[in-house]
Amino acid sequence: MSPHFCQWERCEDMVTSWILNSLAKDIADSVEYMNDSVELWKELEDRCDQTNRVKLYQIQKEINDLSQGMLDIIGYYTIMKKLWEELNTLSIKTHCSCVCTCGTKENMHKAEQDRRLIQFLMGLNEVYTVVRGSILMMNHLSSMAHAFALLI
Repeated sequence: MSPHFCQWERCEDMVTSWILNSLAKDIADSVEYMNDSVELWKELEDRCDQTNRVKLYQIQKEINDLSQGMLDIIGYYTIMKKLWEELNTLSIKTHCSCVCTCGTKENMHKAEQDRRLIQFLMGLNEVYTVVRGSILMMNHLSSMAHAFALLI
């Protein structure tokens, strides 16, 4: 046995204890007999991922169902922006931190921004038909900020 084993075991117990003490009692009770902190963490991660999928679905549904309706343009934009930010936060695992030299990362980001702009424009009231058409006819789709400024 390694001379560092006792030290490692103490650290392992401490990490497991921290995790268990940070959980609600019913959740802690259901995972307290895991073999080690890694297994415990993976179990919790699996549970949270499933919860996140439900939340991702709910937020995406809200975004898809959102339209301006009785809201003014600022209220509509604010709600949409909040939902997008919440979606970004929940789907953080899909964000790449690699250094890209081929431009794919930037292209994917631009495609996502274009998709969001079109989604936003689709939810506008008919009063904005002319401005919406002008924005869509631009050679390059505007940024959200530019489109918002044009609408205001």
